[in-house]
Amino acid sequence: MAPRSLEHKLQLTMFRTGVNLAFLSRGILGWFTSRLDCITSFCVVYAFTGIIFTAYVGTMIKNQPLYIKGIDASNQELTKESAFGAMGMFIFLFSSSAIYICCYKNRDNEHHLRSQGYMRPSGVTRLGSRDYHVELPHSPSLELQQDSDDEVEADEMSSILS
Repeated sequence: MAPRSLEHKLQLTMFRTGVNLAFLSRGILGWFTSRLDCITSFCVVYAFTGIIFTAYVGTMIKNQPLYIKGIDASNQELTKESAFGAMGMFIFLFSSSAIYICCYKNRDNEHHLRSQGYMRPSGVTRLGSRDYHVELPHSPSLELQQDSDDEVEADEMSSILS
């Protein structure tokens, strides 16, 4: 077997590194998505606090720049725009996290029911609205009533046949 060139070894190393990074990022993303409800709850609280803080700082820069060290007439507009720009980012984070929580708050209940076997059609691989065949379990009283109806019909038929 011929020795491999440096270029070939580098290509193999880069490929292995890429595969390892893909495996690592898949694991990290899986960890984050499994805990996404907790993360979004934290983001809502964090963003709300950030909105209040940046609104306070922006108002202080706008109305009373004398009380903040380093702000003079030359950079007052720039710092005010930066503070309110940061507040806009916190508003975006707050609204997107709140929308996620509102849209997916019942997702776990449905997943829990599906994992126990409820709401799952038997023997069907593709789920569609026409693929569901719901059967309710028969109660013993209905089975007894059906058996007694069969006996009554048999008695009526035996009188006719004889």
